Amino acid sequence: MKINIVFIFIRFFTINFDYDYWAGNFFKILPLCVLIFLLASLIFPNSKKRFFQLQATLPTSKIKSIAKGLVEVEGKLIIKEPLISPVNKEECIGYYYVIEDIYKDSEGKYTYQTSHREQKCNEFEIEDDTGKIKIQPDGIEFLMLEKTNISSNNNTRHTETLIKSGQNMLIIGYCDVINNIPFIKKDTYSKVLGITSVSGITLWNKYKPLLNSFLLLLFAIISVFVLIFLN
Repeated sequence: MKINIVFIFIRFFTINFDYDYWAGNFFKILPLCVLIFLLASLIFPNSKKRFFQLQATLPTSKIKSIAKGLVEVEGKLIIKEPLISPVNKEECIGYYYVIEDIYKDSEGKYTYQTSHREQKCNEFEIEDDTGKIKIQPDGIEFLMLEKTNISSNNNTRHTETLIKSGQNMLIIGYCDVINNIPFIKKDTYSKVLGITSVSGITLWNKYKPLLNSFLLLLFAIISVFVLIFLN
């Protein structure tokens, strides 16, 4: 019975679908779809967007005087219990590991399709010139970190991004206290616990105004196209 209903629905849709109308109005609909996509990407938040929004407004806290609540800290990572990375077998604090299947078309061009993702991170510490604090890594996101190692054969490509002891990093998360000992964890409200390199975030802050200007210009151009085509 369910199969018959689905078949009838598909049949009705294909009969009544006005292909000529949609084909004729394709260049009117496409800019509108792009505009809706841009609006949705700006309106609907995610943890990555919240990380960069917070990074732009939060002051960098010194660990010795850190207070309970959302915090941004910067310093060198300290390993506690090492992990061994899956690609190059390096000792690390945590890794983000991706396996991609490799496909080659008739023109010799390669495409990659992700078949496996894995992230692991052990508890670690971060230290600045005033002290150090423990990071509880459950739910941590690696943001704007360069791929550390890549290995491939004829069929698959294996990529890993590592965080290691001694790296100079920036972390945003929630500072909590248990038994008068502060630590940083994922914030339950904003869902943020992110780590990025200090050099990477410095570069991001430098060129972010240019990116914002470009997106604003793109939004304006698409809006004009939509108005022209709809009229």
